Amino acid sequence: MEVGGFVLALLSSIVAADVPNAPNIPLAPERILMRVSPSVVVVDVMDAHGKSIGQGSGVVIGADQVVTACHVVKEVAKEGKHALVRKSGKTFKATLQYTDLDRDICQLNVPHLEVTPITLGSAKKIRAGQHVYAIGVPREHEPTLSEGVVSNSRPHGGSQYMQISTAISPGSSGGGLVDDQGRLIGILSLQSVERQNLTFALPVEWLSELAKRTQPVQIATNKDGLNWLNRTMALEKKSDWQALLKLSQQEVKHDPANAAAWYSVGVASAHLKQYNQAIHAYREAIRNQAEYAEAWHKLGVAYANLKEYDHAIHAYRDALRIHRENADVWYNLGNTHYELKQYAHAIHAYREALRIQPENADAWYNLGITYDELNLYGESFQAYQETVRIQPENADAWYNLGVAYARLGERGKTREIYQALRKLDPARAERYFNTYILPY
Repeated sequence: MEVGGFVLALLSSIVAADVPNAPNIPLAPERILMRVSPSVVVVDVMDAHGKSIGQGSGVVIGADQVVTACHVVKEVAKEGKHALVRKSGKTFKATLQYTDLDRDICQLNVPHLEVTPITLGSAKKIRAGQHVYAIGVPREHEPTLSEGVVSNSRPHGGSQYMQISTAISPGSSGGGLVDDQGRLIGILSLQSVERQNLTFALPVEWLSELAKRTQPVQIATNKDGLNWLNRTMALEKKSDWQALLKLSQQEVKHDPANAAAWYSVGVASAHLKQYNQAIHAYREAIRNQAEYAEAWHKLGVAYANLKEYDHAIHAYRDALRIHRENADVWYNLGNTHYELKQYAHAIHAYREALRIQPENADAWYNLGITYDELNLYGESFQAYQETVRIQPENADAWYNLGVAYARLGERGKTREIYQALRKLDPARAERYFNTYILPY
C-alpha cells in the first residue's frame, strides 16, 4: 500500500472509532427572540412619590418569580422605595425575595404575574468564542435581542462567569443571556471597570443557590470575587499583561486555592513569554480545580511553546476529555501532531476543529499543508480552496493552491492563480509564473 493510502486508511480508522453525537441545530435569531421575549420584563424602581429612579430588565424563571441584577434593584431596600414589574402594558408590584449582592443576583416576588417562565440551560461548559444572545428591554422599548460571543470566562462558584462582546444599554442590565436554543445561561450585568463599560453574565447555576446565600441588602459586603474577576477580564481585554500579572499574583497570595486567579497568572505569564511560570500557574489552577478545561488547554499551549510536544498532547487530550467540542483545542492538537510529523493524527485533529468551526481558515490552511507533506494534492487543493474562500487575501494559500493545481496537471487553473497572486503579492506571482507556468 502506498504511503498516502496507508495514512488515509489510518485516518479512517481514527475517525470511525471516535464519532461524537451530532449537536443541536442552532435556532435563527428571530426564532430565539420569539421563544424568549415573553419571559423578559421591565423592572422599575420608584421613590416615595411614584417617580422612577432606576430601570432595568428581569427574567421570569417561575410562577411569580423574576430574577435581575442586584444593582438594578438594591435601592428598593431603602425607606420609601419600591419596585414595579411591567409586561405587555400591565404593571405589577414586586418585593425583594432573595438578595445576593456578592454575586449581583436578586430575585423578586411578583404576585399575579402570569408570564411563561424561560427555559433554563447551563453555563458550565460555555467557552470563549461561543455564540450567545443577550435579551433585555431598553428604556420604553420592546424586548431586544443582540447577538454576540463569549469573549472571556472564568470558573467561579461552580460554573462559568462570563464576559460577552455584546454592548447593552443600562436598561437591559438584569436581562437574560441565552444560548442558540433559547435557554437561559446567564443574567446580564453591565459594569464600568478599568474605564471600560463591559457586559458580564452571571451564570444560571447561581440561581439555585439564592435562597441559602440571601442576606439583607443593608449588611451585604459586596467583597466577593466578582470585582476582582471583572478587573482581570478588563485588563486582559486591554492586553495589559503586567498589570494582570500583578493583580493575579496578589490574589493567589490572598487565596492560594483560587483556580481562576492561578489561571490569570498563567495567561499573563504566557503573554509575557514566561512559559515555565505559566506552566506552574496552570498546573496550580488544575490542582485546585481538576476539571478546568481551559487551564488544561493553555497548559498544552505553554508546553508547545517550549517544544515539549508530548506534554502538550497530554494536556490537550485532558482538555478534550472535559470539553470535547472546543475547536481551538483540536486545532492546537493538530499543530502539535504536525510538529511531530504525525500527519494522520494532525489531519484528524484539524478535521475535528473544522467539524465544530467550519469557517476556521487557519485550520483549512494547515490541513492543506499536512496533505502536501503526504503528496495528497487532490486533498490539499480542496483545503486551500476553502482557505481562499474564507480569506481571499491570503497570498500563501493562493500560492499553495496554485502549486497543488500544477502538480495535479491542472494547467488551466494555474493562470487563474497567477492573476490572483498579482493583485496580492506581485513578487510571489512572478516566482510562481517562472516556476509553474513558464516551463510549460
